[in-house]
Amino acid sequence: MKGKVLLSTLAAAVCFLPAAATGQRDGNETDNVDRLINRLTTVGCYAATVDFTVGMPQLSDDVVYTISLRQGEATGDSLMPCTYLIDWSLSGPQGESEGFSAYFNGNHYRFAGERLQEYHLDWDSVPFMPRRLGGMRGDGVQRTAQFVTLLPAVMADELRRMSEDPAYTITCRPDTLVGGQKVDAIITVMTAGGVTSSEGEYLFDKTTGMPLRVHLENSPGTISEQTVDATFRDTSDGSAACPPVTEETLIALYPEAFGSFRTSNFRIESLPGKRMPSFSLPTPTGERFTYQTGDPLPQPVMLALLETSGGFTAQFIDALRQAAAELPFESRLLMAFTDTNPDRIEETAGQLTPGETLLMSGRGLVRDCGAASLPSLIIIDRDGLVASVVVGFNNNLRSDVIQKMLLLQ
Repeated sequence: MKGKVLLSTLAAAVCFLPAAATGQRDGNETDNVDRLINRLTTVGCYAATVDFTVGMPQLSDDVVYTISLRQGEATGDSLMPCTYLIDWSLSGPQGESEGFSAYFNGNHYRFAGERLQEYHLDWDSVPFMPRRLGGMRGDGVQRTAQFVTLLPAVMADELRRMSEDPAYTITCRPDTLVGGQKVDAIITVMTAGGVTSSEGEYLFDKTTGMPLRVHLENSPGTISEQTVDATFRDTSDGSAACPPVTEETLIALYPEAFGSFRTSNFRIESLPGKRMPSFSLPTPTGERFTYQTGDPLPQPVMLALLETSGGFTAQFIDALRQAAAELPFESRLLMAFTDTNPDRIEETAGQLTPGETLLMSGRGLVRDCGAASLPSLIIIDRDGLVASVVVGFNNNLRSDVIQKMLLLQ
């Protein structure tokens, strides 16, 4: 994998399609839109290469990606309508940048900028769940990967959302002639406060029903105007179009990403029964806490791996404090934050009680423990062995921790 590039603007463009909808349509037009959506939904295995171009007034040159995408069936999966593998590359003045994202069976991986992130439903379900961000709807990580809205199954979901949102007007134009070829077209317009905020044109192959071209105009006529063009070349060949559905296959496809840029070569779930790794971290008050592998402990330890920006960090800490207060023996709570700002850490943790210690700059510890998702908890017995781990916050965290700690009496 070569080069790095800032992609936040472009990611927003790819995932821009808001939670959509349409104005009034007659019955025939509704049937035509539904027919096109249903064809996208039922395609099953699909593969394509996509030329993806983003243009903005403030950019001297367009930004052009080459994308290879594959989707497969995901029967019974409530998190995604398909499995997928999306591979992209970008050539620029700083060299070539490459990345990929993949999803299957509650497992999501994304690689970009020399960083491999992974999410697993069995570890922590929270990142996969939809949520509300103010008045906006937020999707789970599996639906916010770069270029994911180019997948036919996800495109169908987005168009369906538009058809149910009164902010959108959708027009279907079957048998539209484009470049001498008859295609089916869907035109979308989103209006907010009487102003057009986005316009979209979707062209579909009349025989296969698959996308041929998507053209988006975001914030037209404004300083932040953005044009997005995606041109598809269908490369499907039956079941061969389906993406891999195992981690082992992904590792074989991307050995450098998994070998050099994975947060850890082992998972936090593999720690129970093993000795706690050594670590030495500063405290916000300028002291240092050091633990050497194999050292005995005077009491069982709850080691929380945290970040101040985490959505459930405060609830996680509160549950651990409640659990510690109800234990019939003394324990120690170490709160290791990945952050380096002591004021922010102390503000997030709140007033410390006896038996609690704050640690900072814990990113290396998180890596060494194989914690791909935060917050996480490592319970260490008096012999320095990892007794149990808990990944993510849940409403039963207090009682779960108490049960696990009572086994260490």
